[in-house]
Amino acid sequence: MSIQKFLATGFFIVTIAYAHIQTYAQTEASHYYKRALVQYKYQMYNYAVESLELTLSSDPKHFEAANLLANIYLEHYNDRVRALQYFEKSLAINDNQPAIHLEVGKLYYFFSEYSKAISHLQKALAQKNDMVYAHYYLVCIYNLQKNYETAVRHIALCNEITLKQTQPEMAKAHAAKQENAIDAALAHYTKVLEINPLSRQVYVELAQCYRIQKKIDKAIKILEDCKVVFPVDTDVLLTLAHFYFEYKHPKRRAYFINQAIALCKAAIAIDSSRCEAYSLLFEIYKELGDVFLRDEQASKYNACLEGSKQ
Repeated sequence: MSIQKFLATGFFIVTIAYAHIQTYAQTEASHYYKRALVQYKYQMYNYAVESLELTLSSDPKHFEAANLLANIYLEHYNDRVRALQYFEKSLAINDNQPAIHLEVGKLYYFFSEYSKAISHLQKALAQKNDMVYAHYYLVCIYNLQKNYETAVRHIALCNEITLKQTQPEMAKAHAAKQENAIDAALAHYTKVLEINPLSRQVYVELAQCYRIQKKIDKAIKILEDCKVVFPVDTDVLLTLAHFYFEYKHPKRRAYFINQAIALCKAAIAIDSSRCEAYSLLFEIYKELGDVFLRDEQASKYNACLEGSKQ
């Protein structure tokens, strides 16, 4: 047998053997992955993790296994670091996964690594431009960076792409509210907020409904969430300030009053012509018995009113 023929035969045998090993590995990986899915379904998370790791050992390109591992560490073990590692491993195998880019962006947002978060969130939108929560987290980041113009653009885009979905629910919510069916209104408004977490109107409507039910703590929580999206909206800031002042918490009254004061001052820093802020500060200092600050706010309120007449 010639050397050339011997080498050709050897190469053929190696190729066949490699293909056989690959097929076997993929079959083995499929077996482990199917087992992991069953274990995950029945909340046997430790066993599922073991099976998924075996899946990746058999087939290092099995990005679905990496995704499920990340999900288990994130949702069931609250281990964001391990979750991020597995999500990034998955993207290294298959970058065309907009939902995973979103998850990675959210995790980097949590870790305050905003440049990396923006990169993944923008990639998610490049791959799938109607990803509402990619817009949401970008808005949160741009607000933290005081890049309000860019945040506003993402809010407008999100409102546009969700309009058809939100309109019917908004109509049902308004109708329920008019009929004083507040629980039903809350359910519809909450559904709208899930569809579009960048809708200012829905945050305000939810807060008003909770206030009607005298659930001021929930109204405050909703408006705090709203403030993350609209941090320089003085109407939001002052409405929240009123709620903090209105909430007569038996043990944390001082904290809530301080929050109201801080919000009024923030609104004034944004727009010094908001007379309502001085009026509320007057009421707060009046309750606190601080005559000097009360009179100071009264003077500022009167000056503000005079200025608004000019």
